[in-house]
Amino acid sequence: MNSDSLVFCDKIPFKILPGLVCFGRLLDNRLLTVFVAASEKVYIYNPKFYHTADGITKVLSQDFIKCSTTHSICTIDTGKFEQISDNNDLLIIGSKTGILLYDPKNNIDIFYKELKNDGVNTIVYKHFEKQQQQQQHQQGQLSYQKYKDSDVILVGGNCTLTVLNYSGLELFWTVTGEAISSLTCLSYENTEEYFNDIIIGSEDYSIRVFRGDLIIHEISETDVVTKLVSLGGEYFGYGLNNGTIGVYNRTSRIWRIKSKNKPICFTAHDVNNDGYAELICGWNNGKVDARLRSNGVVVFKIQLGACVAGMNVGDFYGFSNVLLVCTIEGDIYCHSLLQLSKEHSNSQSSEDILRQLIAKRQNLLLEIQNITENIRLGQLSNTEIRQSNLNIVHARTELQTTLEVFPNKSCVNLMVGTNNDTLLRCVILFAEGIFQGESYVLHPPENTQSATSYTFELRPPKDVSVDVFIKAYAMPINKRPDQDSYYLLASTHVLPQFCLYRFLSQNPKLDYPDELEGLRSGVFLQVHDRPERLAIWLNNNFIIEPKITIIDQSSVSVLFEELRPANPDNLNEHNTPNPKSDVVDIQNQCNLKRLLYITMTNKGEITIKTENIELASNLVQSLARHFGIKELSSTCDFPKIFGILEELIEMEIIEKDISTVVQCKS
Repeated sequence: MNSDSLVFCDKIPFKILPGLVCFGRLLDNRLLTVFVAASEKVYIYNPKFYHTADGITKVLSQDFIKCSTTHSICTIDTGKFEQISDNNDLLIIGSKTGILLYDPKNNIDIFYKELKNDGVNTIVYKHFEKQQQQQQHQQGQLSYQKYKDSDVILVGGNCTLTVLNYSGLELFWTVTGEAISSLTCLSYENTEEYFNDIIIGSEDYSIRVFRGDLIIHEISETDVVTKLVSLGGEYFGYGLNNGTIGVYNRTSRIWRIKSKNKPICFTAHDVNNDGYAELICGWNNGKVDARLRSNGVVVFKIQLGACVAGMNVGDFYGFSNVLLVCTIEGDIYCHSLLQLSKEHSNSQSSEDILRQLIAKRQNLLLEIQNITENIRLGQLSNTEIRQSNLNIVHARTELQTTLEVFPNKSCVNLMVGTNNDTLLRCVILFAEGIFQGESYVLHPPENTQSATSYTFELRPPKDVSVDVFIKAYAMPINKRPDQDSYYLLASTHVLPQFCLYRFLSQNPKLDYPDELEGLRSGVFLQVHDRPERLAIWLNNNFIIEPKITIIDQSSVSVLFEELRPANPDNLNEHNTPNPKSDVVDIQNQCNLKRLLYITMTNKGEITIKTENIELASNLVQSLARHFGIKELSSTCDFPKIFGILEELIEMEIIEKDISTVVQCKS
């Protein structure tokens, strides 16, 4: 505990639910803490303080204001709605089935909006300045000039995004594709036009940027996106369920770190007065740390005794520029940000800095020496090295990697070896979303003969391009029995986005006419480009040997077979098929006709045939990026899915009719 930075601490007689804490000026002009207790009751924490003669601040009394009770609370926030409240903020309570806007000062409910069908997972209050409201309404763009509202509630539900105003009127609604787990709102554009871009994190491991009802960017991550926060301008912080946090600038990831703990809450504040907000994260192990948005360097950190439930920076209870943190055990701590920053900078003494500089100098000198020695040894042959009894590998030794689709095991084989038959003692792979813990180590037992190459079975769970970082321990030519040091070789191999699709034919109409006849679902689109460009895209995004070549601008047609197991539950914790289900899965794939057909004419007409609608959308987005197209019209036809959708619509109509009849009779 950082005692010097601690302004005050208190223990309240409630357990606090993690993540269900917010802050606002609810009763007067003071920032107050709102939390949801374990009993699912909402309380406002409004303490009174006194100062001792020696300058210590203590809590004189604990005042709690019980708010309107709502069951199954999943999210809360506060906001000032100028149309109905000029002085105090209002409390927004989200339950699984609706939104309640509550005025604690007057103890009245402003409105309750039922969202039973769409559901509620997360909410965010957003205030738009007057100049933003004056923007002209453009087709497909979220504009609030039409509604003359400057304060809105963004509601993330089950596959839907809803925007409500102060009276519960629905201003905007769109489908997002997957259940929303986190929300934030920021401005991306630095032009004269102002766009209200909404960042959405979802349970399908994706971060989507919405401009109105259009998805302008989509980022794939490795787990459920549980936290999002705006860091100013085009930057935003994100947190995943697997303990990863980081920062994006648009679609470019600036940095990330992974912890064995999970992030519970985010806030953003300029801690070190450098003009940019830092990412402050509260963890489930009680740690709170702040990191620079530019590189993730820690600005300060504190350790509490229990899981963090919520936090914020502001002027709380008469104290300026403080960090207020609540834990799930009911502990409330208030720290001075200025003192926290000073303590962290002072913790690195001048002796530590000098020691780091000396170590860096020694490493640079050693690196120069190694480069000079490698240049000299590079001129020696293997025979000369053996005769000299030198404990080295050849200077030109490097890793070689190749990819090969292996349909019998529904995987991609990554073969790692050396260019000159140098033995490898150990190989380590690092890849996001493929291995448990994002790494895989192959280290044969000591009594096992080392090999010059190894093969790894890779099964990406999603169609996402992945960088595989490879490190290998190379054994010296003159290996001694007591050898305990090796040379480190490194390489990187990129897994294509659609690597788990086996190439079948470049002339499918002749080779697989019956199979093509059975493919009735697909997408049609047209681009102003040549088939050669599509061939380049195919070679870059699929594993095809030999590479596809186009002669005389003729059309191109290809057929693939999906190798990903039909039932993901048959994968074990190492992302490999269970032995008993492997053969069955492969047979099911054939029975389900998991085929992908792509063709393009010399007029730019592209046809994609597949029964997998998610695959079709991924292909269209990838093609749009490859051809540099921002707006692309397409026509899709998925008879089975459309039939199910029509049945659901009919069922909903029948349900509404029955509800109307019941209400009339009652």
